[in-house]
Amino acid sequence: MNDKTPELFDILDENGVPLGIKKERSLVHKEGDWHNSVHIYVFNNKDELLVHLRAPFKDLRPDCWDTRFGGHVLAGETIEDTAVKELEEETGIKVAIGDLIRGSSYKWNGGINREFNNVFYYKWREGDSVNFSDGEVVEIKWMSIDEIIEELKSNPEKWTSRISTLSRIYEEWKKIGSTH
Repeated sequence: MNDKTPELFDILDENGVPLGIKKERSLVHKEGDWHNSVHIYVFNNKDELLVHLRAPFKDLRPDCWDTRFGGHVLAGETIEDTAVKELEEETGIKVAIGDLIRGSSYKWNGGINREFNNVFYYKWREGDSVNFSDGEVVEIKWMSIDEIIEELKSNPEKWTSRISTLSRIYEEWKKIGSTH
């Protein structure tokens, strides 16, 4: 998408039902409209999570470490197509939807950022490499859940995640990730 074309989101009601309305990203966040997003968590065989430092120009939580990759679902796109697209854009990892493990969906009311977060997991494969050329990701590293929780306790302002969310995600991963 070029810089002159505004990103449009499909607007949802508080139950996640599409309202048939499309709005520009800036208005959605300004007016607090409900919309869809995807979160992709990348785990390796040691159960470490691939975390990344967000670019300084990001409108939400710039210069913070993030435990997930992903983004907003654009108007007319499917949640699954967005997950595949976002993982490739942010990491360079090319996958088919069948390579991703579908997790839960949950409602997040962040005031002006009200989303239905659709969770996916990806199990790192030997031969995968990361290339973050879109500029949204500045740095990456593998961390254990315990290491991330310690960081969240000591430096919460440097992270986008909450301990409760990370704990829930890790529990879900342990249940469904081991079967794939």
